[in-house]
Amino acid sequence: MVRLIVVLFAVLSIGCSGGEVSSGGGNPAPQSAAPTGLSAAAPSSVSISLKWQGAGRFSSFRVYRNDIEIAQTSSTSYLDTGLTPATPYRYFVRGVTTSGLSEPSETITVTTPNMLRLANAALADVARRSYLMIRDVEFDGNGNLFVAGGAFSADFPTTAGAFDRTLASGGSSPGTAGPSDAFIMKFSRSGALVWSTLIGGPNYDRAYALEIAPDGGVIIAGRAGEGFPTTAGVVQQNFAGDTAPNAAYGRQDGFIAKLSSDGSTLLWSTFIGDTKSGFLRDIDVDDAGRVYAAGAFFGGFSHVTSNAAQGAVRGAHDLAYVRLSADAKRIEYGTYLGGVEPAGATPGTPSIEVTPSREVLVAIEEGGSGAPTTPGALQQRGAGGDDFLIAKFSPTDALVYATYLGGSGDEGLETHNIAADGSGRLAIAAVSASQDYPTTQNAYQPTFGGGASDAVISILSADGSRLIASTYFGGPGREDIQGVRFAPDGLLYASGGTRSASLRTTSNAAQGSFAGIEDAVLVAFNSSLNGAPYVSYLGGGDEDIARALAIGLDGRIAIAGHTASHNFPVSAGGSTVPNGAYTGWIAVLTP
Repeated sequence: MVRLIVVLFAVLSIGCSGGEVSSGGGNPAPQSAAPTGLSAAAPSSVSISLKWQGAGRFSSFRVYRNDIEIAQTSSTSYLDTGLTPATPYRYFVRGVTTSGLSEPSETITVTTPNMLRLANAALADVARRSYLMIRDVEFDGNGNLFVAGGAFSADFPTTAGAFDRTLASGGSSPGTAGPSDAFIMKFSRSGALVWSTLIGGPNYDRAYALEIAPDGGVIIAGRAGEGFPTTAGVVQQNFAGDTAPNAAYGRQDGFIAKLSSDGSTLLWSTFIGDTKSGFLRDIDVDDAGRVYAAGAFFGGFSHVTSNAAQGAVRGAHDLAYVRLSADAKRIEYGTYLGGVEPAGATPGTPSIEVTPSREVLVAIEEGGSGAPTTPGALQQRGAGGDDFLIAKFSPTDALVYATYLGGSGDEGLETHNIAADGSGRLAIAAVSASQDYPTTQNAYQPTFGGGASDAVISILSADGSRLIASTYFGGPGREDIQGVRFAPDGLLYASGGTRSASLRTTSNAAQGSFAGIEDAVLVAFNSSLNGAPYVSYLGGGDEDIARALAIGLDGRIAIAGHTASHNFPVSAGGSTVPNGAYTGWIAVLTP
């Protein structure tokens, strides 16, 4: 996935904000043979970067933290990771020669900065608190924040010049939950509303996914009913039909639409659907502006290409992955992926991620046997119930690997449940009701916590053959994870909701205690998933959930979702009573 993510690199020294560096203590003054000039900086709250001088005089170096040797290196620098926020660490270095170890260098003490501060929590519609549900959040390269989802109120706050300012109604199939329109809102770095627009027809429309294109355009995808606005020349201008409509949503297809960077113009819009039922849950965009989409579809899906990894549906429905040209006029690749589900199985809810090298990762729940797993895959058969089915495609559309992952109970996805790191490893953060879901040695939480489901977080090797790290996360209530991202400092962030009042929150949490019914949750794991330096609730006395997570160029963390609470903890105060079942909220945390 093309995510513009970097970490603010704050050099720590005496008198600077963030961590502290002091010299002295514990070792004699360095002799001439010792490495010199030891200095430190803290790229993040969980890592410290060391540098020193001595090249040419030593064959290698040994690095000591708190008087214990932690590394040997031939370089004159070292990055120490897996540390604890707001904690002092003491370092010195020794050189290695043919005659043995040198005297120690000078000793320095470095304090890692604290991890995250809740900078702002606010409703998306402060004035009206209208009925809306946020389903995705994203930063652009300038630090502006975008959210997308579904709006249900005629008084949804649009801005002058927006593409569509009126909630459509009067359709023949809005479902019992409709009508609704998709929406996009843009906020400045300071949290001010820049622009807001609806996009929809007279039935039920909702965006689940949002991405910023390389040209600054805003792309959304989700579900749409008949009458959703499309443009000429796209891959599917017309509604495909729905012979098995969901009672709540009516007749549905998937859709993908691109709007201009100012929200005023619909650049292109297309349905992606089949004759039975189906819609899109997730998209990603590569550096050329091409759009990658994933949904669960039935046998009438017409966008499968001749070079598909799986050309036909195996069960009642399978994951469908498609890649569209940047102008949405061509399907460049399309394939099914799945097994033979039992009769009456519910379609899964897939996630998709594209790496900078254009490898494509997908995941879905799979309750059937016979999915096209690959030789050497981690888990070639399902373990029982619904398992995760995870696959990677090469930039040339070859199936690199496909594997099941799960225990004997049911595993489940919702939206935005996978992420990739720079080495091609995949993280999946979702839920499991299995008491035997595979975890790894020294996991943060090796066993099931109770309730209907726990969150599970797993990291797979780049070739899909090994489980690098895996843990449960949950208590006696039900957990729900939606949103996962690798940070450049090696931490893995996940967001969602919990009904467990006894999670192990950290001392730096924005909200250390459970507030009632269901709270949003944000957690940061270290790279081995054996520690969590940040765990926090966020919520009021009713239902609150985070639906998505984003990391900005400046290291800010954004989570967003919806609330039914009359006392959701907004930074500016004021009423949060929803004028409807829910209203949307956004929270930004700074490093």
